[in-house]
Amino acid sequence: MALTASVLTLTSCSASTDNATQSLAPSADTEIVVLAAASLTQTFTEISSNFELANPGVKVTISFAGSATLAEQIKQGAPADVFASASSSAMLSVAYEIPNPKNFARNRVVIAYPSANPKNIVTSQDLNNKDLIWIQCDHQVPCGAAADKALAVDGVTAQPKSLEPDVNSVLNKLIAGEVDAAIVYLTDVFANSNLTSLEFKDKVSAATSYSIGTSSAASPAAQAFAAYVLSKSGQDVLIAAGFDAPPD
Repeated sequence: MALTASVLTLTSCSASTDNATQSLAPSADTEIVVLAAASLTQTFTEISSNFELANPGVKVTISFAGSATLAEQIKQGAPADVFASASSSAMLSVAYEIPNPKNFARNRVVIAYPSANPKNIVTSQDLNNKDLIWIQCDHQVPCGAAADKALAVDGVTAQPKSLEPDVNSVLNKLIAGEVDAAIVYLTDVFANSNLTSLEFKDKVSAATSYSIGTSSAASPAAQAFAAYVLSKSGQDVLIAAGFDAPPD
């Protein structure tokens, strides 16, 4: 269900400014419901905390999952003031509910494995070794779609042990030692010092773009949150985590 429009008014909401905050006035209890791609868990948790500190009385509630899953939830009527997707097709599928999205970051998949490299992984062709156990995201998930393209370019014909619903599931199994390697985002490797990674030959095939938009009925607070992600303050958090800035 849509949130009731708030009486809050934006006092600083330009995505082009370098302001550290985008505050709302007057202060009032307002909830912003955000649906965000699983690969944004760390960064959006930090960004939402910073936004709440700058805007007392505003509560950001975030649900993380695969972009296709979230888009389907939106189409079925799930509450969503803001949608941050790692998939352009997922965002396009909810164009009626989330009009006029904007790109805010880029990422790319890599082959990740423990820093000690016990399996001596040197190239992507090592994934063809039948003794190497590796996994990736499911094909319809952005990290899975990017993996499929990058694997094809590199000539990897072996099949993963499993296809996971989102990148967090892939990452957790790798960290737990259940597999030898996994295809995750570069930002996931940045966030885990016990992992290292190998790039695919074609970084363009391995890449994905992130977009963010608000619902037609979104409150000024929700619009301000989306603007904050696009602002220097939000971009600094994303870039520090290993994301690339969106193309101009």
